[in-house]
Amino acid sequence: MQKTPAASSGEGTEIKYVCGLDIGSQSCSGCITRPDKSVVVKPVTFANVREGWTMWEKKLSELDASPEQIVIGMEATSRYHENLYHELEQRGYQRRLRSRRWRVHQVFAA
Repeated sequence: MQKTPAASSGEGTEIKYVCGLDIGSQSCSGCITRPDKSVVVKPVTFANVREGWTMWEKKLSELDASPEQIVIGMEATSRYHENLYHELEQRGYQRRLRSRRWRVHQVFAA
């Protein structure tokens, strides 16, 4: 895997990957990029239940980064994001909750 310059989270942690998740009542879609916006994992759809989250977390764990070096931005859709949000929190991932107008590349502009 080619090395890409990492970004800083503002909390002093080097950010190696940025994930964008679109949350729905039944399913979620997500992709993983580097801070330079190069795609690492193309968009994938998975069920919005523990089994689907496990599949997504497997993809995250295959990255050459600790959970603290991965920022996950999620669309706040009603209450559908809450369970996955808390699951990722327990595993140490950086999370950002955004409205529908948010874009993955805006995660560092907070």
